[in-house]
Amino acid sequence: MNLLKNKDLLRNLLYQGDQLNTLGGGVTQIDFSIENLDDGFSIMVNAPSIEAEQLKVISDQNSLQIFATIIHPAVNSGVVIPLFYRKVELPIFANTDDVDAVHHDNRLEIFVPIGKNSRNNKKEVNIKQI
Repeated sequence: MNLLKNKDLLRNLLYQGDQLNTLGGGVTQIDFSIENLDDGFSIMVNAPSIEAEQLKVISDQNSLQIFATIIHPAVNSGVVIPLFYRKVELPIFANTDDVDAVHHDNRLEIFVPIGKNSRNNKKEVNIKQI
């Protein structure tokens, strides 16, 4: 098989190389910290190389899933590549229904208040941008 004649294979190999290069060298280290407050929990994610649109926060009954993904803009294949993922287990008295998330200055600040959960389903938290 002559690789130079198979343009689809070459295009896919170049696309994979581009994605691996982005993952290997295109993301700076992400700092993650959790602080206990009197009225809840503060979670800080410092991600200088990640845009606000790439960040997602999913609240569940006793946990938060915080992650970022990248979709290659040139290829419309629906391939999503994870940049980072962190699951935070929370105590039973954390109110994951009223989670507040704000993104500003390359930093994601999440506040989880203390209270009672009213429902048990997963939902995506709306991230406000300042």
